[in-house]
Amino acid sequence: MQISSVEAIPIHRELDERIAIAQKWISSREYCLVRVTTDEGVTGWGECWGPVAGNREIVEEYVAPWLEGRDVRNVEQIHDDLVFKLTGSYHSYTPASVVGGVDIALWDAYGKSLGLPVSDLLGGRRRDSVRAYATGHFWTEVDDFETLKERVVAEATGHVDAGFDALKNKIGFQRHPDFPWGWREDVELVAAIREAVGDDVRLMTDANHAYDLATARRVGERLSDLGVYWLEEPVRPHAVDNYALLNRELDVPLAGGECWAFEHEFARVLDAGAVGVTQPDVTSAGGLTSTRRVATLSDAHNVQCIPHVFGSAVALAASLQVLATIPGEPMLEFDRTPNPIRDDLAVDPVTNDGNSVPIPDAPGIGVDVDPDVLDSFRMD
Repeated sequence: MQISSVEAIPIHRELDERIAIAQKWISSREYCLVRVTTDEGVTGWGECWGPVAGNREIVEEYVAPWLEGRDVRNVEQIHDDLVFKLTGSYHSYTPASVVGGVDIALWDAYGKSLGLPVSDLLGGRRRDSVRAYATGHFWTEVDDFETLKERVVAEATGHVDAGFDALKNKIGFQRHPDFPWGWREDVELVAAIREAVGDDVRLMTDANHAYDLATARRVGERLSDLGVYWLEEPVRPHAVDNYALLNRELDVPLAGGECWAFEHEFARVLDAGAVGVTQPDVTSAGGLTSTRRVATLSDAHNVQCIPHVFGSAVALAASLQVLATIPGEPMLEFDRTPNPIRDDLAVDPVTNDGNSVPIPDAPGIGVDVDPDVLDSFRMD
C-alpha cells in the first residue's frame, strides 16, 4: 500500500482571552496537521508540535517528495529513516515535531487499512479507559495576586465538581515579566488549591522550567509538605544533572519530557535517575513510535511513563492509543483550557466520564476529522 500524497494543513484559532505560563502568553491555538493518503484511498492524520511556520515547509517541501511511493505499512522503518535523513540535513538538531506529525499520520493510515485501532498494532491494549487529570489553572490578566489565586482555586474546585480527582496547575511567576511575584507566591497558590480541594485529590504542579537550581530546591521542599504528586519541569530541560540532583534530594518526584525527543534523550535522563515520571509528547518526541519506545524504556528503568498532551483532537486521540498500551498506572493529561480546535475538530470528540476517559477502539487513532470544521480553522 503506497503513499500517494503527503500534505501539511495549517490551522489556527484566536482565543477569547489570553492565558499565561512561566515563559509566555498564549492568545491562540495553532497546529500543523499532516494528512497522508494512500493509493487505496486511506487517509491518516497526524499533528506536529509547535508553530505552523517551519513544520509546514519541512513537511511539504522536504519530506513529502521523499515519502511518496513508500509502503505505509513500514511505519517504524520510515520513522527511523526520516530521523536519519533529517539529522543529516539539519546537523545541530532534528525536527522532531515533523517526525511526530508524519509518524502519527502513518500509524493512523496503517491502522485504518487493517480495520484495527493503533493500540493493537503497538502491542495490544492493557485498558479500555484511562484515569484523567485536569490540566489548566493557567494565569489570566489581573492586577493583584489575590484575584489570580481566587480564579485558579475556583477553576480547580470546578474540575473536582465535574468529577476529576487529579489536577495540575501552573507555577513559575518569577520567569514571566508581566507577573511581579516569585516562588513564595507559587507555593502559596498550590497551598490554596490543596486547601480548597482537600487531601484526596491528586495534585501536580508544573513550573515550565522557570527556576534555577536553588529556587527549585526551595519550592520542591515546600511542595512535598503539601502532598504534591509531582513537580514538573522545575529547571531547564538540558540541565539533566540538576534534575538528577533534585530528584535524589526532594521527596516530591520530578516529572519531565515534553521538551525531550527520541529514546536516546530519554535514555540519558533515565540512566541519570533524573525523573520519577517520563512525559514524552507524541507530537514533539517523535510520534507514536518514539513514545511507545520511551514507555518501554521507562518501564525497564522502573519509571512510570505518563505522556504530555496539549494539542488538538488529533494529538489527544493519538495519545490515548499509546496510553492504552503503557504498563503500570498511566494517566491522561486532559487539557481543560479553552481550545475550540481540540473540542470541535473531531466528528466524535473525546470526552471524560467523571475521572476517566474512554479510549476509542475505531480503526487508526480512533477519530475522524470533520471536514467542514477543518475548513473553518484553516489558515491557507
